[in-house]
Amino acid sequence: MTKDDIYRIFDTGGMLEAHFPTYEFREGQLLMADLVRESYHQGAICAVEAGTGIGKSFAYLAIAALRAQEAPDERTVVATSTINLQRQLFEKDLPILLSSLGIECKTALSVGRSNYICILRFLQVKADSPLLAADPGSELYRVESWMRTSQSGLFNELSIPISGELYSESCCDGDLCPAHSCPYFKECFFFKAKARAREAQIVISNHHLLFSDAQSRIMSETEYDEEAVLPAFSHLVIDEAHNIEANASEYFKDLYDSSALLRQVHKIQRSSRYSKNSLLDQIGSYCPEIERVEAVKDLIHLLVQQVETLDQYLSVVFQKNHYQPTLIKAEHQGRLTDFVTASRAIIETSARLKARIDLLVESVKVPSELESRAHELKVRSDRIEAMASVLERFCDFESWGDEIHWFNAERARSQIRIQVCITPLSIAPIITEALFSKLETVVCTSATLDLGDEFAFWSGRVGLPYTEERPYLKGIYPSPFDYEERLMLLTPVDAPLPPPKADEPYLTYLVETIWESVYTTGGGALVLFTSYAVLTHVKEALEERFRDASMLLLTQGEGDRYTLLNTFIAAGDSTLFATSSFWEGVDAPGDTLRMVIITKLPFSVPSDPVFKARCEAIDQNGGSGFFQLALQSATMKLKQGFGRLLRSTADRGIVLILDSRVVTKSYGSFMLKSLPKSYHPECDTSSISSRIESFLY
Repeated sequence: MTKDDIYRIFDTGGMLEAHFPTYEFREGQLLMADLVRESYHQGAICAVEAGTGIGKSFAYLAIAALRAQEAPDERTVVATSTINLQRQLFEKDLPILLSSLGIECKTALSVGRSNYICILRFLQVKADSPLLAADPGSELYRVESWMRTSQSGLFNELSIPISGELYSESCCDGDLCPAHSCPYFKECFFFKAKARAREAQIVISNHHLLFSDAQSRIMSETEYDEEAVLPAFSHLVIDEAHNIEANASEYFKDLYDSSALLRQVHKIQRSSRYSKNSLLDQIGSYCPEIERVEAVKDLIHLLVQQVETLDQYLSVVFQKNHYQPTLIKAEHQGRLTDFVTASRAIIETSARLKARIDLLVESVKVPSELESRAHELKVRSDRIEAMASVLERFCDFESWGDEIHWFNAERARSQIRIQVCITPLSIAPIITEALFSKLETVVCTSATLDLGDEFAFWSGRVGLPYTEERPYLKGIYPSPFDYEERLMLLTPVDAPLPPPKADEPYLTYLVETIWESVYTTGGGALVLFTSYAVLTHVKEALEERFRDASMLLLTQGEGDRYTLLNTFIAAGDSTLFATSSFWEGVDAPGDTLRMVIITKLPFSVPSDPVFKARCEAIDQNGGSGFFQLALQSATMKLKQGFGRLLRSTADRGIVLILDSRVVTKSYGSFMLKSLPKSYHPECDTSSISSRIESFLY
């Protein structure tokens, strides 16, 4: 694979242009592909920022395909952050590219096993519910009809909604899987997908599965020349790499969740819609000593009470903190006596429950058709003990090291989920040990990695460069779009400063300004919020106006992300109110999206314990948590939101930032400099509509 190969593919008159009549030569794409080629050649780590419109997926996929031709025994794994991009790469980009290059290359899609239906578990549910299974109107009947014709067995290809209960009872579960001894092993959707991945030269995966694989290799001391969660591989491309710190932090977090623990308890002791008898009753009925089963039930009853006691204690803590997550520092340990007492009760009872269930399972002989149920009973008790072990680690104050200890409360409808969490202070050592130091090539790419600092901020957060000996290549390839001609950035200087808690004047400003702006564009707007509560207030205030104007208003939460985005794109002149994940991954080219409104600069919530602890760690080491972490993170997210607008050379539109800090605070200039240079006239709120009209029409 040489530089000439790159030019033959990407240059004017090259293979891509010959295959696509509408193909436009982009120098940045060619240069990026050559840098990725060089990374494979040198065995380097590589960081690439590729602006919107560069065509970065073709740039790295072409090199992976060429490498597969010259070294058929080597494998490249491509890991994305979002399912949308994963599907696009596997179903669209990769097949088109291989066809264009005339390359035959085996490819595979790898997703977590819980995304697959388990034939054995489903048929067990069916056997327990024969009447429901025979009813053509039941979800059980319809899911079976789909399962018997499905090629993939992936739940996301199921055209009907599935209840959480049936999903949890029938999804693939590694702890419950009998693997080769399963009577349906040859038909198993998950193992067939795993076999395809084992044969493939390019595997399209995701960050979560990548970290799951990495953790598995660390724990089992398995090198990358052997199979773990993913097959053996030597080259890795991490797309949407700006997310790997957040995604790794979430994956490597240890978590006690009272609701999750009680779910395991209920799986043991309760019947379900699909089973008249509980797990414990099914297995316990074969135990001649009834007192053994009663002893398990007594321990379960005690454990439930103890979990409720800890929940009540933590609920008081959250009430005092207005249900905000709470960072626990070493100096707080003396005030945790009641927490430790309640936790130790759960730890002790969980261990006793596990011992009792293990003894019960080992001492009874059940018919062969119930062996999997006996195993499941044991697995459920193991999971309860594993969750309790997080409490044990949390309460072992002497062992506290470089981790973040915190309490969390999550509202789920009318209930509050209580969580006790331990998160790594830095994920850099984990990523370095698990990935960067072990693989032959690692390419990290995104539209937002650089903040005018040659990747210094992002590199430092993920541990690069981890050694001077390893080549670390970098490339920045700006978007080919004409931002100065086709994008107008409006930053009204009189926009109110966002108050610590949204008050009436501030909310009224947002409501009126958003309406006037969206009405002027006739829809075609994406409105990005940082708070779901503010989004809800603005939505409720404007719903009637949108209806009266016959304009479609879509809101995050009304449906799943995929359906919502498809509706937004298909409707043409609709408006979408969204938060968090919609700051990235929204791809709506053409007139569908002609305005992005950013209601507030996306600074992390100061009360977020993980963010707070990391800022404080920087401060304690003589740095500035605000300038070295908070500002940089917010700027990277702002770049993502800004990048939603122009998705093709023909696109044209407005980005409106309703947060005057971007022009009145000294750090605002840093944030603006990180964005592509666009038409940025001075403006105040009263002139927004006229500016929009003159620019668009």
